[in-house]
Formats: sequence, C-alpha cells, structure tokens
Amino acid sequence: MELEEILSQLENNTGKFPRLALERAIEERTAITPILLTALEKFSNNPEELSDRNDYILHIYALYLLAQFREPLAYPLIIKFFSAPGEISMDLIGDIVTEDLGRILASVSHGNIEPLKQIIENQQVNEYVRNAALESLLVLVAQRVTPREEVIQYYAKFFSNGVGEEFDYIWTNLVTNSAQLCAIELKPQIDKVFEEDLIDQFFIEQEDVNDYFELGIEGALEKLRDNSRYSFIEDVISETKNWDCFQQSRFPQLDTLYINPDELISWTPKKAKTQAKNKKKMQAQSRRKNRSKKK
Repeated sequence: MELEEILSQLENNTGKFPRLALERAIEERTAITPILLTALEKFSNNPEELSDRNDYILHIYALYLLAQFREPLAYPLIIKFFSAPGEISMDLIGDIVTEDLGRILASVSHGNIEPLKQIIENQQVNEYVRNAALESLLVLVAQRVTPREEVIQYYAKFFSNGVGEEFDYIWTNLVTNSAQLCAIELKPQIDKVFEEDLIDQFFIEQEDVNDYFELGIEGALEKLRDNSRYSFIEDVISETKNWDCFQQSRFPQLDTLYINPDELISWTPKKAKTQAKNKKKMQAQSRRKNRSKKK
C-alpha cells in the first residue's frame, strides 16, 4: 500500500476500521509524519473548515499517530487548537477530549508542562479541555517523566490563585487529581474548597480523598501507574479499533425501517455528545443556582 492510498483510507470514515492503513502508516512513520503534521497544522489554523465535513477523520488519526510517535512538533499544534475558546474543540473532537486528550498531550510533551499550564489557567478554554490538561500531568507523573513534587507545587499555586466559583468542575478535578497523587501536603487547601462548597461531590467526597491519603504516596503512585488512563498512547490500533463508528453490529435490535442506513456508518468521534458531558454540565449549573439562592 502506497503512501497516497494510506492517506486516502485514513481521510474519511466509511464505517470500516482501516487496520491495514494504520499498520502501514506506522511502518512509514518517517514519510508520513510531515504529512500528518501539515494536516494537523491546517486543522489548528482553520478548524471551521471541518464543521461541515462529518466523515472527515484524518485529523483524529493524526492526533493518535503523532502521539504514538512521540512527535514533539505536534505539541504546539495541539496546544494551539485546544486553546481556542468556546465549544469548537468539543464539536470537532467530541469524546476524545474527555477520554484520551490528556494522554495525547502527555505523549508529545516530553515533560514540558508550561504549555499545559497555559491551558489549565485559561478560563476561556473549554472546561473539559482544561481538565484533560490537568490529567496529562498525572500521566507524566505516572510515567516517571515529571516528578510528583513538581506537580504538587503547581497545584498548590493553583489552589492559592483560585479559578472562580463558576468553574467548580475544575475545582473538582483539581481535588481529584491531588488525591490521586496522595497530596497530603495540600490537605488544608482541599479541606477549604470542600468547606466553601466548590466541589461537586457526585464525583468525589472528602471521604474519598481520605481513602487516597491512607494509601500513602507509594501506594497512590502504584495505583496511578496501574491505571491505563494514565499511560502514553502506545498503539493507535488498539486505541481506535473499538470506536462506535466501526461497530455496525451494535445495532441488530433496531428496526432499520425507521433508521437511515447512512446514519449507522457516518458517526465519527467528533460528533459524539456523551451523556456524561451533559450530566456534568447540568450538575454544575444546578450547583451554581443553589449557591446563588443561598446568598
């Protein structure tokens, strides 16, 4: 399979998993990397161009392949796109933001966490993207690239500076990530945000934090390293082969008389709007209203 054919099979989703094309892309790493970088740069500069291309998927394969290649030149391009304000990143990437973006960022960062900090601290950036950047720090600790102490020092600064009550989703994940690192050093700050009712306790309660602290630092780090969520992207094929857009057999019980057959093969990750995302937003909005009433 020639390079042109590889790219042709990776450009659009047809409902069939392009295993062979991905295998060949990995084999042709040297030749295909500049092309993937160009595609990613175009995507970062003009994301609106993809809004009406529902089946286009090359930019997503580029994210995973370049992450597997540990390509440092992909890092600023990914940072640029996901630094965009508003919902565009979720609209074009969908579930990948909440599932794998943290791992993708960590895989290409080579331990340079300054760009991650810029995303985390930018209140104009989508909150799920900010959380993915927070999670990427856990990946770097779990993979022994960034020292635990360095991340905890940053968390301490973040707790001190604050992010505003309206961003309680970020507070919740900051506390969750701190607990996973057994950041006993930050217990006073963690206790304070619980007292100020800035945490969505649907996701983590103070008792959960205490459970992590009881593990001890080494126990918490071992648990973190055993969790595949905090690993680098190592195998794009295993990461993508089970996506819903390739699982047409998931719908045998549906009456296709009432379904456009094209809809069964046109789904791509960028169109996913998970119930979890909507649930989190509804919870955040509810908590904000409740706090307003209390005042």
